[in-house]
Amino acid sequence: MKRSSLLVRMVISIFLVFLMLLALVGSFYYRSSSTAIEATIERNSQSTISQTSQFIQSYIQKLETTSTSLTQQERLLSYAENPSPNQVQGIRDLFATLLKADKDLKTVVLVTKSGQVISTDDGIQMKTSADMMAEDWYQKAIHQGAMPVLTPARQSSTDSQWVISITQELVDSKGANLGVLRLDIAYETIASYLNQLQLGREGFAFIVNENHEFVYHPRHTVYSSSSEMEAMKPYIKTGQGYSPDHNYYVSQKKIAGTDWTVIGVTSLEKLNQVRGQIFWSLLGASFFALFACLFLIWFVLKRWIAPLKNLRETMLQIGSGGRNLRARETGANELRDLAQQFNAMLDQVDQLMKDVRRQEETTRQYELQALSSQINPHFLYNTLDTIVWMAEFQDSQRVVEVTKSLATYFRLALNRGKDLICLSDEINHVRQYLFIQQQRYGDKLNYKIIEHSEFDHLILPKLVLQPLVENALYHGIKEKEGAGTIELSVEKQPAGLAIVIKDDGVGFQTAGDSSQTLLKRGGVGLKNIDQRLKLHFGESYQMKIESSPQKGTIITLYINLTENT
Repeated sequence: MKRSSLLVRMVISIFLVFLMLLALVGSFYYRSSSTAIEATIERNSQSTISQTSQFIQSYIQKLETTSTSLTQQERLLSYAENPSPNQVQGIRDLFATLLKADKDLKTVVLVTKSGQVISTDDGIQMKTSADMMAEDWYQKAIHQGAMPVLTPARQSSTDSQWVISITQELVDSKGANLGVLRLDIAYETIASYLNQLQLGREGFAFIVNENHEFVYHPRHTVYSSSSEMEAMKPYIKTGQGYSPDHNYYVSQKKIAGTDWTVIGVTSLEKLNQVRGQIFWSLLGASFFALFACLFLIWFVLKRWIAPLKNLRETMLQIGSGGRNLRARETGANELRDLAQQFNAMLDQVDQLMKDVRRQEETTRQYELQALSSQINPHFLYNTLDTIVWMAEFQDSQRVVEVTKSLATYFRLALNRGKDLICLSDEINHVRQYLFIQQQRYGDKLNYKIIEHSEFDHLILPKLVLQPLVENALYHGIKEKEGAGTIELSVEKQPAGLAIVIKDDGVGFQTAGDSSQTLLKRGGVGLKNIDQRLKLHFGESYQMKIESSPQKGTIITLYINLTENT
């Protein structure tokens, strides 16, 4: 699984932290705003209902004062005690004047104990007193001790309009009942005031008495519908607070001096609307802030992490083989210090590598010298044996020639103390060796050397070809019946050259054997040559060995001059 970059992980981490903080702050702001709005609605609702209660109280007190004043009028008491037709018109005029003075009054009715009815409404005038005395408003009035009585909302008996009445008993000096005075208040008066209250689009206010009878409700159907009346009971029971469904806030206030209670039901659609506005505004602002924060974080961190990215790229390039590279010392102080320490480490590594290369070169020279020292004595002993053999036969001329060849051989072998030699000198060294050996073995040994002038100056370790020729002589030609031939040739190749040592000796079985296995069979001399050539030419050198029983052996040294340059 591919790992995300440091920049992406840091951006995501900071973004998530900012998102959580924004969510917490947004949630707190939303809750506090909602709480503040709720508190405002509660205060406004309570204040509105309290003012409404005071208004209705003042209005009722005014009407009660009017009612009490009328019931104490000598003209009304005199007529109620001793009805006289001459007094009727005067009383009617008094009632008419009262209606003109107070536009909220709709009707004034006087019902005497003796059965006389005086009313500003001709329809009521036609009703019998007996019918009126049987109604609830009349019965309640005569049981209150000449005190004003407020009635619930009711329909007028004449025009079926909804009214609210104040009734009060007329009594004589001894407190005996003389009749009942009724003032009908126009329903629209209270309705117009309550309907203009700011209780929300779906809010409303209503009035009930102590028996939970409706004095006023904006929907007249409530008075006659049991289901609608039942629907109002939760608001009445709530008292002060939120409705069970939390869609309304209920405020209640008892009207002083009466058994009425005004109840305001404030709808919370405005609250929900404001909540929605706050939510979407907060959400929009949050998204904007998040994207702005994301961009800013990405921009800042990208610039901050840029030195780290450069350091990483430098490390990767160095890991891929880049040399002489250094990290840019930029960015914050910590990043500059890191780049400086990294560059200092690279300097130390470079110095260590130089020291290692010097040690490797020294070790390489020591190994070349050690390998040469292993071979030189071996060659010397064999050559001296040949000279001794010829001396035993008293062949002085041949001893001189062999001695000269030996001198040339040692001059080339010693090479003024140098471990490297040119190819032409190395081949001449082999020529001297083969000449000496031919003097020893006579007609049994033949040799052929083919040089290539283009490669005469090729530098290689000394004493690498003579041991191969020696190996061909002792393990190939010597063990063969009859004469044998050793051939040394230099061949040009597409990528370099090949040095071939070929003999027609006894050979050996090579089936299934690799060149490395054959090297192990060849002894210390052959392995030393392979090691020395590998140390000098590296991967551009390769040795190949081919042999067949009774057919001979071919050793080919491939040197790739293209890779070696």
